[in-house]
Amino acid sequence: VASLDKGTVVHMDAAVPMAKKPLLAHTALKDNKQALEKDADNVKMQENAAHQANLQQLCRICGVSFKTDRYKRSHPVHGPVDSETQGLLRKKEKRATSWPDLIAKVFKIDVRGDIDTIHPTRFCHNCWSIIHRKFSNAPCEVYFPRNSTMEWQSHSPSCTVCCTAHRGVKRKNQPSNLQLSKRLKIIAERARKTNSVKKQAQVKNKNLMKKIANCKKIHLSTKLLAVDYPADFIKSISCQVCEHILADPVETTCSHLFCRTCILKCLKVMGSYCPSCRY
Repeated sequence: VASLDKGTVVHMDAAVPMAKKPLLAHTALKDNKQALEKDADNVKMQENAAHQANLQQLCRICGVSFKTDRYKRSHPVHGPVDSETQGLLRKKEKRATSWPDLIAKVFKIDVRGDIDTIHPTRFCHNCWSIIHRKFSNAPCEVYFPRNSTMEWQSHSPSCTVCCTAHRGVKRKNQPSNLQLSKRLKIIAERARKTNSVKKQAQVKNKNLMKKIANCKKIHLSTKLLAVDYPADFIKSISCQVCEHILADPVETTCSHLFCRTCILKCLKVMGSYCPSCRY
């Protein structure tokens, strides 16, 4: 080192900061990469949190949003059934006491293996009504809003749950089937024809019964009423066979009113059926 001249020493001193520059750039790039990765993780976490929040607004079975229900009623997918359902099941002597068992029986869905990040944890009141209708004989106007039950997928950039959370999950557009539409038209036409035939038969039947009763001379017509009474009131005081004002009225077990002579004549000719409803 002592033998080196001044120029050489200066040259080596200048080379030291030249070596440090690439190291600094490398560390800066590494820091930027880590910051970007951290930001991406945060965005992913926020997206997953939003996805789960959207899932909580949807029905596990049919995928409909709870916002469509006026009262926003929902029921848990897991756990024991409510008291109303339990009472119904006891009446029918059914053993199922938990929602997973009932959902599996009615909708053929196994919810025991559900994951909270993929599947909603509650189902709508409409599906609850469908379960009740399955085990009760009471008339209940309910419908299932889809052709099949929902298939849930994990969150992705093209996630249908996040895109349609405010209005429920959309049905997939199905291609129009010409043969199916033709068949439906034919069925509708047949139904229209059968209805018209039925109406004609009813009119003929009524005219026939009037001929059988033949009571124009002995019973008073509703046209003789001085006041224009409501149609329902006139129907309630007139015979179902001759459509005259009731004379010596009798009531059948199916709650229809007739003149005694009219109903007796009809029963003699047409058999022991109610002329109004064929009971």
